[in-house]
Amino acid sequence: MTSAPQPPSSAPSFSAEDIQVATDLLMQPLDGEVKEIVTLTDEELMALDGFQNDPLTPTPWVAESAPGEESRALVTAAAMRSMIARGIVTSAVVNDPRRDDAAGEEQASMVAVPELQGTAVLRRTSDAVMIAERRTERGTAYGYFYLFHMDGEVRVLWEVFDATGFHLFFLMDGAALPEQLIAFIDPAEGIGETDEEPVEVPASEFGSSPTAARLAESRAMTTILVLEREGAQEPTAFTLFSGGSRVALMEEAGEGEDTVRRVGTVSRSTLEALLQDVVAATAPEGSGTEDPQE
Repeated sequence: MTSAPQPPSSAPSFSAEDIQVATDLLMQPLDGEVKEIVTLTDEELMALDGFQNDPLTPTPWVAESAPGEESRALVTAAAMRSMIARGIVTSAVVNDPRRDDAAGEEQASMVAVPELQGTAVLRRTSDAVMIAERRTERGTAYGYFYLFHMDGEVRVLWEVFDATGFHLFFLMDGAALPEQLIAFIDPAEGIGETDEEPVEVPASEFGSSPTAARLAESRAMTTILVLEREGAQEPTAFTLFSGGSRVALMEEAGEGEDTVRRVGTVSRSTLEALLQDVVAATAPEGSGTEDPQE
């Protein structure tokens, strides 16, 4: 976030005060590697963003429980009412029945506590986002790592959620991202310390190959997609398969009929270095966090 961002037309707009609150939240001192900020539900996030705006992430609970537009509007309104009642959002139009004020005639305004206000802004204004979608027999979980390059360092807002629709937000230093992501891709099993030479399989033959059969036995499959806000680079994408204390990395190369899928077991150190390089490559020009070798 090297300068005040300009959200797309389908996203909320933010004031200078909003950006300052978000910056203060992002750059606060960290006591440990990861600091928990807030937990919000699908419908609370939709209420904070504004029901008229497209959701930034999947909202699995709302999609399952309130599939229609009217029902989504209802659960979103109920979520906002709940946040106002709990005091984490304040409204200028809440009537106090003890008084004879015509509050309903005032212009509506909503103000959230800094943790909510800052989180809502940071989700929409990062330099890049790394999206991890993990699939296991227990279902699908998501990790959104919002990357900010500021004053020569990297800060990350991490959003993690699953089908229950509870979004947990954490703040961490960029150096902690590889370790946290490696733990996320398979919390039940670790990663080995051995690299193996990758094998290449033509994409057209991959589905029936022994390599695909072996990967199908993995305990967890995590797809990684890295998107830059500026859109300066093509999206980075790869897939990680974990199981038996081993992690296999699958990447795709080539185009059309020449497309191949390259698969090989990677060690912790190799995967950490890959993730560090991916994060460094998202730095906007002039941010001070670019890879010095570039």
